Amino acid sequence: LGLTVLAVKPEDQDKLYGAIDLLAQATNTVARGEELKSAIEDNLLSLREAIGDAEAPTVYMAGNSSVLQTAGPAMYQNYMIENAGGLNAAASVEDTYWAEVSYEQVLDWDPDYIILASDADYDVDSVLNDAALADCTAVREGHVYQLPHAIEAVDSPVPGSFLGSVYLGSVLHPEQVSEQFYHDCADTFYTTYYGFTPASYE
Repeated sequence: LGLTVLAVKPEDQDKLYGAIDLLAQATNTVARGEELKSAIEDNLLSLREAIGDAEAPTVYMAGNSSVLQTAGPAMYQNYMIENAGGLNAAASVEDTYWAEVSYEQVLDWDPDYIILASDADYDVDSVLNDAALADCTAVREGHVYQLPHAIEAVDSPVPGSFLGSVYLGSVLHPEQVSEQFYHDCADTFYTTYYGFTPASYE
């Protein structure tokens, strides 16, 4: 089509920073890009310091279309879980995109938490009421949550994706990371970089 294209695939934290650098250079906003990277890193550092040496629970990250889709270590969602002080239950998955798994595999992993993608087209109740998952620790203990989706999909590798880690940190480690901490991070980020304060967080 004769178009000049910049393609990015920032499926880990370093690649996300690289994408910010590339786009900042292309748009002549290098200083703003550096400011954004520093803000992300500062928030992640504050999150790690808050979590400290708390025990890391296992997390099953469910995909957009089905609870039987999950993100392995090659996807950004893996880094989001690690940043939040969790362990990816699907760390052994070799797929580089959403992997299709079985109920038996989820039960074998037996995650402490099941987290639904921001843009999931099913809901928490459908997972909690899924008879095939009744014996899963996350379901038995009611530890099923959906990532925030009021503004954007924070489990995608976008500038605000660190908020997915902060939110998840508040779910996995509520004694160390308060819900207010997440709200404050979201308010500051969207006010500074998007020019508005969210009316809703989830």
